[in-house]
Amino acid sequence: SSHKSSDGPPQLLSEYAYYIAEVASALSWNKFDIVGHSMGAGVAVVYAAAFPEHVRRMVLLEGGGPLAKNASDCSRHVRAACDRRIRSNKLLYPNGNDNKRESSARLYPNIGAAIAARLNTVSRFPGSQYLSEQAAHAMVARATIPIPEKASTAQGNDVPVTFRHDPRLQWPSLQYFTREQVDSLYNDISCPICLLTAEDGWPFDRRSQDSVENILKPVQMKVLPGSHHFHADPDTADAVASETLSFLRD
Repeated sequence: SSHKSSDGPPQLLSEYAYYIAEVASALSWNKFDIVGHSMGAGVAVVYAAAFPEHVRRMVLLEGGGPLAKNASDCSRHVRAACDRRIRSNKLLYPNGNDNKRESSARLYPNIGAAIAARLNTVSRFPGSQYLSEQAAHAMVARATIPIPEKASTAQGNDVPVTFRHDPRLQWPSLQYFTREQVDSLYNDISCPICLLTAEDGWPFDRRSQDSVENILKPVQMKVLPGSHHFHADPDTADAVASETLSFLRD
C-alpha cells in the first residue's frame, strides 16, 4: 500500500478485496483458491463473500475473518483514525511531500537490530505468542531494504535497514465491520473452507468462535502446534503446508 499518496485512499479492509479482484481480472482467473493469514484471512473472507463464483476453495490461517467491532463505537473509530492520520502524516511527510517518507522512516543499524525489534513486537501480542529467530530472520530479510547511504564509519560493515511496509497499515481504521456484517459475509460464502489455528496463536473471543462454527461452518478445522506465524516457523511450517495442500487437492 506504499504506492498510495499521503491523502488516501484510506486503509479499509474491503479495499484490499479490490486488489484480489484486480489481479483476477488482469490474469483472467475465473476460479481459483485463496490462502490468507491473519489480516489476509479477513481480506479473503470479504472477497469470497463478494465474489463467491470465483473462489473454489479457501484456507484461513490464524484468522476467521474481519475484526468485528460494536456499532455504537462508530464515531469513536472515525475520530481515532483522523487523529492518528493527522499526527502520523506530520512525521512521515514533514515537508508535505510523499517522496520524503523514507527519510523519516525508522532506521535500524543492521538487520540484526531489526530482527530483535520484530521479536520484541511479537512478545507484546496477546496470549502466549512467540516467533522463532529463524522465522524472524526470514520475515525481516524480506520486509526490509538496506539504506547504505546512511551507514557511518563507526558501524564497520553494518548496513542500516528500514522496514519497507507501509506504516499506515498499523493505524486504526475509519470503519470496521459490525458482528452482524461479518456474519452476513459468512452467509454469502459458498466455497469449502479450511480453518487452521495455532495452539499458541491469536486468541479468539467466544462470540467470534460461535459465528465461525455456526455460520461460516468450515468443512475442516484444526489446531496445529505453533504460534501466530506457524506457517513461517521452520518447526511448524511443514504441518501447516501439509494440511493446506491436502485440503486444496481434494
